[in-house]
Amino acid sequence: MSAVSNIPHETREIQIKEQITIQDKKGKSLSFSLVDTPGIATKIDYEDFIKKGLKEGVAKKRAKEATKGVIESIKWLDNMDAVAVVLDATEDPYSQVNVTIVGNLQARNIPVMVVGNKIDLKRARLSKLKAAFPQYDIVGISAKYGKNIDEFYEGLFKLVR
Repeated sequence: MSAVSNIPHETREIQIKEQITIQDKKGKSLSFSLVDTPGIATKIDYEDFIKKGLKEGVAKKRAKEATKGVIESIKWLDNMDAVAVVLDATEDPYSQVNVTIVGNLQARNIPVMVVGNKIDLKRARLSKLKAAFPQYDIVGISAKYGKNIDEFYEGLFKLVR
């Protein structure tokens, strides 16, 4: 729902879109409210933003906003009925933050679907996501190109029904 760029933490505030309805190929529909949260991270350093070309003042402001967004994201977990955890399928799924997020959701008994994004890239490895989180359904998508969105919707139907 928010802007996308090559700079980390583009989404720094929670965004809510209410009354979204999706429909599968069989005509089943699902209505829900979508809460798009900033990505949860264990380290936010303004110097990482400087490396991406931002000026120091802007980088420090962005780091502060991103940190606040992470805290808000964690607080919102208490309000979730189900969560689609979107992970970069080109990155190591065993990162501390991924394991912590999924473990936290599991401890709260919140239904989870793991979504591997960026499957349009050759270095994407859904098999690694499946090995890291065998207890969950894994759906591979390309958000950039809209690839496998029907499979994503089917996964949502399965998760909440």
